[in-house]
Amino acid sequence: MLHRKLNLHNQMHKLSRWNFIKTGLLIAILAISFLIDRTYFFYPPNLAPAWNNMWVDTIGLLAGVDLILCGVLDIHVDLLVKLGLGVSVAFLTVLLVAESFHVFGIDYFRLYTAIIFEIYAIVNLMQIAYEYQPHKNG
Repeated sequence: MLHRKLNLHNQMHKLSRWNFIKTGLLIAILAISFLIDRTYFFYPPNLAPAWNNMWVDTIGLLAGVDLILCGVLDIHVDLLVKLGLGVSVAFLTVLLVAESFHVFGIDYFRLYTAIIFEIYAIVNLMQIAYEYQPHKNG
């Protein structure tokens, strides 16, 4: 009985690490694609420079890399994990708002795929935050 509980605990721990990695990869890939395409967001025209800001994309990339490293290296430093989760959610929320302007403002259908990936990533981040259990010191 104890062996089964330990095995289940190890499976849950591996699932959590895999969630960190796959969500971090998705966020990093999104950020890289926005870094490459500096004209991705164009509506409304007066907000286009803010939507396409390189620093926002760089912050998203760093948050994705943080999540990847937390998963690969099994890092349980509360500050790093919470920073990665919080910044990732903020990054994805900004993207959803910007893409909503395009989809609902001018019926630009190209962004539906990105919106689906971002919602999927937010759901994964919520699951990670729910499952995350820091190591107790002492």
